[in-house]
Amino acid sequence: GQRRVVVDNRGRERQVIAMKEAAPGRNLQLTIDLDLQVVAELGMENRKGAVVALDPRNGEVLAMVSRPSYDPNKFAGRIRSKDWKELIGNPDNPLLNRPIQAQLAPGSTFKPIVALAALDSGAVDDAYTVHCSGGASFYGHYRKCHKKGGHGTVEVHRGLVQSCDVFFYNAGDRTGIDKIAEYAEMAGFGSKTGIDLPNEAEGLVPSSKWKIRSQRQKWYAGETISVAIGQGALIVTPLQLAYAIGGLATGGVWCAPHLAMENPHPEKTRRVDLNLENLTKVISGMYGVVNEGGTGASARLQGIEVCGKTGTAQLVSNETMKSAKLGDEYKDNAWFVGFAPRVNPEIVVVALWEQGAHGNLAAPIVRDVIKAYFDKKARLAPQA
Repeated sequence: GQRRVVVDNRGRERQVIAMKEAAPGRNLQLTIDLDLQVVAELGMENRKGAVVALDPRNGEVLAMVSRPSYDPNKFAGRIRSKDWKELIGNPDNPLLNRPIQAQLAPGSTFKPIVALAALDSGAVDDAYTVHCSGGASFYGHYRKCHKKGGHGTVEVHRGLVQSCDVFFYNAGDRTGIDKIAEYAEMAGFGSKTGIDLPNEAEGLVPSSKWKIRSQRQKWYAGETISVAIGQGALIVTPLQLAYAIGGLATGGVWCAPHLAMENPHPEKTRRVDLNLENLTKVISGMYGVVNEGGTGASARLQGIEVCGKTGTAQLVSNETMKSAKLGDEYKDNAWFVGFAPRVNPEIVVVALWEQGAHGNLAAPIVRDVIKAYFDKKARLAPQA
């Protein structure tokens, strides 16, 4: 509404010229679940990063956390110059909405995409094995595995469960960058999810066409080795990762994420005919990550079939960290993506802990959000 008045030189109201009654606006109901939001915020206390929880069946955002944050009351009216300078000068960038704007290498959380691309293209099959002794040479460069002594003989399932880098170096090399890029883009990487929030970032999926277009250079096979373990030029947002894995978990249905209860883009649901036999193998590997002594064992929950994938993404190489004696701000980022239950999943959660060092350390954050979801569901279920 509006109210036009005449005031004197002291600001005192002298006369009302016109009045326009306020019209009620539309009601806004969010999809955020307060109980899950609280658990997610507690999980990120004193940490830098993000948490996103989605219902993959309809795209509803159940929780969304960005840390560090800021006091929004400072923006009520005109923000003071001192407060603004503090915010924009903060090296931790509290004004960055990390769930939709942080663009980082996903590390090994990308391996399920590579596994599916490798299986569908025929680059690997159930009989394909790799011997991991702690590293392997590709195109003149020795690439280490995260496990110093190696994993021994590894096939697709164990490669996912133990997150064996040497297996995925080989699988990615055989699959090729363009097939990996095709599956990554199909899952939703490299483009906006369409969430009803402004300034969402796109991320980047590298390919031979992308390199020619952006750098006027051909793609070298050695570059595929890094992308196969979620490094190299590949960057994603936490929301994209939740969206991508949620679509795989539901058998090839991607629902546009949204925060308004009235989905603004129901027509943006995508369906892709996936090879369900190969998809089941990938999901079986993600189940093993949590429940078969894999890298995400700390996300395990009694009575709930949690599936997931850890990711440890380097900012700089280990050699550079040691030689340059860099500080904690260059420590690896820790990722974990998990969904439950294994069949017909109801929730998918991503946790990004910047400089968290190891993906397994992000797994309990996801576990606690998933537990809160199923605890609440049991509490609200009608009693027999």
